[in-house]
Formats: sequence, C-alpha cells, structure tokens
Amino acid sequence: MAPLTLVANWQARLNGKLDGVKERPAQNGDNIAYYLYKGKQQGLSSNGQWHEVQCASEYEQKVCKVADRDIRKVYQKWQSRDAKLIGEHKNWMHKLKQAEENYFARRNDLERDSTFDVTPWWYFPMIFIFGIAEFAMNAQVFDIFGSPRFETIIMAMILSFAIPVSGHFWGRFLREDEKEKPLIFLSIGCLAVILFSLYSLAEVRNNYLRSTSSSSEEMAFSAWLFFLSLNLLIFVISVYASWYAHERDFKLFKFKRDYLRAMARIHKIESRRNALKSSCHNQSFRIRDAAHQAISVYRQHNMRHREDDRRPKAFEMLPDILIPDFEEETFATNGQGLPLRSLPSQAGSSRYAFD
Repeated sequence: MAPLTLVANWQARLNGKLDGVKERPAQNGDNIAYYLYKGKQQGLSSNGQWHEVQCASEYEQKVCKVADRDIRKVYQKWQSRDAKLIGEHKNWMHKLKQAEENYFARRNDLERDSTFDVTPWWYFPMIFIFGIAEFAMNAQVFDIFGSPRFETIIMAMILSFAIPVSGHFWGRFLREDEKEKPLIFLSIGCLAVILFSLYSLAEVRNNYLRSTSSSSEEMAFSAWLFFLSLNLLIFVISVYASWYAHERDFKLFKFKRDYLRAMARIHKIESRRNALKSSCHNQSFRIRDAAHQAISVYRQHNMRHREDDRRPKAFEMLPDILIPDFEEETFATNGQGLPLRSLPSQAGSSRYAFD
C-alpha cells in the first residue's frame, strides 16, 4: 500500500493562499473538530473512548480525514494478517503444550535426556552415497542377464538402496532399548533376505567369470569373495552409522524433536508478528507525518497572504491524528475493525464518524 493518497503540495499552497486572502481562520477563531471512536467496546462508556482531532480550517480537516482513512487501511491490513498469525500461534501453543508434556514425562521416566536433538547432518547423505556405490557395482552384475538397459537399471536400484536402507533400520533396531517381539522376527527375516541376496549376486558373478574368462579357479573365487565382502562392508557400515546416529529410546527422541520444532515455529511466528506490527506502525507514522507536512505548507502560504501578520490562535498546534494501538491483540479479530460512531453535534464544532 502507498504511504499516502493525500493531496499534493501545490494544493496545499493554493488552499493556503485562498484562505489567507479571506483571513481564514480568524485570529481568535475556534478550531473545528471531529471525533474518532477508539474504544474496544461498543457505546459511549467513557470520554476516553473518543479521540478528538482539532483542525484550523476545512482544508486541514480534509487532509486529516484522508490521513485517517489511509491509516485505517493500514490498521485493517495489520488486523487481517495478525489475526491469521494469532490463529497459527494458538495452534502451535497447543502442540507445544502436548509435546512438552510428552517429552518431560518420558524424560522423567528414563531419568535422562536424549543423546540427539536431531539426526546428524552427515547421516542421510552418507546413506545416499552408499546407495549410489551399490548401484554402480550391482548394475554390472545385472548386465550379465542380457536384459534391456532400462530393466537392468531398475533391478540394480532396488537392491542398491535396499542394502543401505536395511542397514539404517537394523542399526536403529539394535540401538533401541525396548524391542517389540514382532519387530525382532521381522528384522531377522529382513537380514536373512539381504544376506541371501548378496550371496546370490556374488555367486552369479562368480559363475559368469568362470564361463567367460580363462581365469583360474582361485582367481574366480577371489573375485567372488571380494564382491561379497564389499557389499557386506557397505551393509555393516550402514548398520554402524545408523546405530551411532539414533537415540536409544525413539519415543524420547521424537517427543523432544516435536517439542523443539514447536518452540522454533512459535518463535518464528512471533518474529513475523513483530515485523508486521513494526512495518504497519511505521507506515502509519509516515502517513501522519506527510499529513502534517501538507498542513505546514498550507499554513505557511496562508500566513504569507494575510493582511494581518499575526499568527491565528488555531495555528498554534498541529492536528492530533490518531495512530491506532497495534499492541492490542483484541483488535485483531477476523480482520474486521470496530465500528466508529459519531457523537451528536454540538455548537461551535463539526463532528464526523471515522469511515
């Protein structure tokens, strides 16, 4: 939103000249005023619910109303955006409370804190690199079957990432203190399948070398043993890395991770709210300052064209343009501003609603 839609300086100079020639405002004339409703509750509960804006002339009143309108737009924009952030903040506060209860209850039961707050940064890149290395080795083995290249790549990828991923779950399984019986049998079965697959691949490669090369029996066996050992090495390293990178109690790790995640999210939302409030608040001050500048230009040219050089009483102070209180969360309700009512007219002043 642009800081202002106020009249230009040339209009301020022109209106100042015209009013100065007509000696308006009079030397001892009263200010004209309008009132803005600023209370949180409906109705006239006290005089403090209304803000008086005193202007020296109709032109100044016009400038102030334009400034009030633009400030109101900024305020409503803040209301709408802040209301959404308040909703997110309350939602994450609820999640934080639940995560805090789970985390501290689990920590008290175990009488210790978790070893890790987050999974080490190097762990998942290492598993991915192991998968690439396995793919490079296994692709050569599947080429033996003479399948199309696309099928060879698919078969190699399945086993290539099955070995590091199996090592990941096996290391985590060995690391945990509490092991469920179904998971024990499942893990043993997966380990048996992986070992059998590695042995079968090594055997296929061994038979292929025997049938296609003039290498001795010992050389073929050495190649078979090397290929099997290399795959087992990757699997064992994956298991050890997983064991090292995981917490002994997965629930404690998860609860602490949820707790820290909720805390970080709340801090981020609060930072966004503060930045939004500061931006809208500063924008409102810029609008008010621009209005005061236009009024000052108007008064300067008004004084230049008066026959009487004395300063009118109404020019002693600048109009007090209202800056809303951006601190109050109660104003940020579904993005709608509170209605602003007008007071009954009184003698000697003009009163307007703040639209």
